Amino acid sequence: MQNVQRILLEKISELEKQQKEQQSKTNSDQLSKMQNDQKILLKKISELEKKQKQKKRKAILNFRQNYWEANDCDENLEIIGENNHIVHYKGDYKGWRSVFAKHQIWLGNNFSDIFYYEISIGKMNDYLISFGFGIIQKTEESYKSVRNNKETYAYESNGCVWINGERKGSKDEYSYCIGDTVGIGVNSITRQIFFTKNGLRLDFSDFFISQSFARDHYYPFVTLATFDDKIEANFVPIFMFDLATL
Repeated sequence: MQNVQRILLEKISELEKQQKEQQSKTNSDQLSKMQNDQKILLKKISELEKKQKQKKRKAILNFRQNYWEANDCDENLEIIGENNHIVHYKGDYKGWRSVFAKHQIWLGNNFSDIFYYEISIGKMNDYLISFGFGIIQKTEESYKSVRNNKETYAYESNGCVWINGERKGSKDEYSYCIGDTVGIGVNSITRQIFFTKNGLRLDFSDFFISQSFARDHYYPFVTLATFDDKIEANFVPIFMFDLATL
């Protein structure tokens, strides 16, 4: 009887040993699988970050230096600053006055698939009279208020956007004033226009530029409204808004 009991105990002990070994092997396999899955996930994250950096680098390399054209602006405005990026309203009365950038927007294979620029508001003397900025197909009549012009795409300080000369959207929280930085951009592949405020993209997602945009001459512009208004533009790709998020 004791012999049989001893044999049974030995078998139980052996079985428990086998179970522990099997459990250990299972745990090891599971751990190995988890580690392998983690490596795959980290690799995917690394590849995604690399693609985002490449996309951002491409945008940076393809941007063309630009500045406000002192010989192509209303007489009540002056272009100042080392790089001609600052526009100042020197007139002594109220009224919309516009200036255009020196170079037109270039999009496509030879330059950039994305055009974008920002302005920062330095001075703004009358919050009841809005001013704005954007892109426009320039004409001889484009030197005052340009928002009603065809082929004009603008973002005004009262929070309104104008698409192809028509008011299409307005939100109070999108208004801007002294200290704010706002931007406008175009994706040449989708023809979608986007607007930003202080580094955040605004919720205007269904606006598109004319199909003629790629072949016609469009320029950045800004329109000031009252004496001593002042803005500074940024045409180089060190923006508050991160283009890699597009």
